[in-house]
Amino acid sequence: MIVRWMIVGFVIWIAIAVAFRFAGESVLTAGSGVSWLFMILPVAMLLVTYVCLKLMKVAPTDRAEAASIMAVPGLIVGIYEINSFTNVFPNLDPSLGPQFASLMFACYAAVIIGGIVTSRLESI
Repeated sequence: MIVRWMIVGFVIWIAIAVAFRFAGESVLTAGSGVSWLFMILPVAMLLVTYVCLKLMKVAPTDRAEAASIMAVPGLIVGIYEINSFTNVFPNLDPSLGPQFASLMFACYAAVIIGGIVTSRLESI
């Protein structure tokens, strides 16, 4: 189970990094763009986590563990993204590095919280 969720996590977090690399300048802009992403992206990641857990038929007792494992690759990928922000995302304003890091950590937390909440709601 651990390897499967690590792979799912890497796919999701690499896909997000690629999306920001090639289309990030249209959504991650200084000012209100960052504010909207802080409201939308963590909720979207919570929903993605819920859908992944349901589609892969994870038992309610294992959902929190699966979601936590799914967040770990993001933390690993995120370290490189944050450390090399200007190289990984040349299309984004370099001053947005701290906001990007905060946004990604909010998303990691949303994935973990999504797993914990769905493990408690066995009727879903």
